[in-house]
Amino acid sequence: MAQPPRALKRKATAARQAYIGLGAALIAAAYEEVDSVPMEGFDPDALDGILDLRARGLRSVAILPLGYRADSGDWLAPLQKVRRPRDQFVSEV
Repeated sequence: MAQPPRALKRKATAARQAYIGLGAALIAAAYEEVDSVPMEGFDPDALDGILDLRARGLRSVAILPLGYRADSGDWLAPLQKVRRPRDQFVSEV
């Protein structure tokens, strides 16, 4: 059954609001020196089913894996990082 436009608008607004918490979690993880990466592109219906989110009136919009990197198996870890000069990506207003 199709949802009324008002319900769809509430869902879209709630999903965007989730990114505020996601941003705070990313900052907190960085402060604690825990690696993290926000992820989209997953199957939200499948994840909601696995975690039984719908029964609690919730739905997933993003995933935030947390952990510590395994430098021993990461061939990219020892490579020099490539960084643009600040004036190439920052515009002061």
